[in-house]
Amino acid sequence: MRTGGSVKSETKVGRLDLRLRARQLLGVALGFSKCDPRTLDALVAGGNLRTLGKGEALTRRGEPFDMLSLIVDGSLEASHVRHDGHRHLVSFAQPGDVLGMISLLDGLGHVNDLHARGGSTTVLVIPGQVVRECRKHDPELGHAFELQLAFRSRLLYERLASDPSLPLESRVARLLQALAGLYGRKGPHGIALEMRISQADLGDWLGVSRQRANFAVQQLRDANLISVRYSAITITDPEGLSVRAMT
Repeated sequence: MRTGGSVKSETKVGRLDLRLRARQLLGVALGFSKCDPRTLDALVAGGNLRTLGKGEALTRRGEPFDMLSLIVDGSLEASHVRHDGHRHLVSFAQPGDVLGMISLLDGLGHVNDLHARGGSTTVLVIPGQVVRECRKHDPELGHAFELQLAFRSRLLYERLASDPSLPLESRVARLLQALAGLYGRKGPHGIALEMRISQADLGDWLGVSRQRANFAVQQLRDANLISVRYSAITITDPEGLSVRAMT
């Protein structure tokens, strides 16, 4: 039988492991990899680990959010609910992704709702004051923010440039292609996306019904461009999917 002391000790070890993982992830994140290692150490040490259950919110659109967040384990979705009650899915956040920069910089509310997607998601939440103190001593931290925001702006512009007159299967192909570039993992059967995506997710992302999204996914499957199993998507023919994305 485990004693209370043993359980507490294991919990401490587990949290220590998560901080080590957070430090490793931050050390290879876009822009942050150029920061002074002491800056990254201070950010991780000054942050708090939060574990969210499925569907639990880290923050909501418009709420004050003066902090920087690093996804350590699990996955978050950025979304908001439209006036008609439908969800508009903006993006996913996977381990190593950094969130909260806009509201931290301008002092306004967060731009989206952030909810945990899986059964357990761990986020390192770093207070804004800790970040600002680190910026005083390391100019590369500000540069990291610039690179992160520029990268996300390009993703947003690419999304806005997506022609809604294109066939839906082409729009789905473009979305899957973009996700593969961000979160794809090469394997023996193709490029597997490191998150589960349902037809409802694809529909809410592209602003169409789940039924229409399902039909488009089926067309891509029938063309042997992708495989889908329990919302896990693998791109089996990257070149073919690229061609379909442009037609």
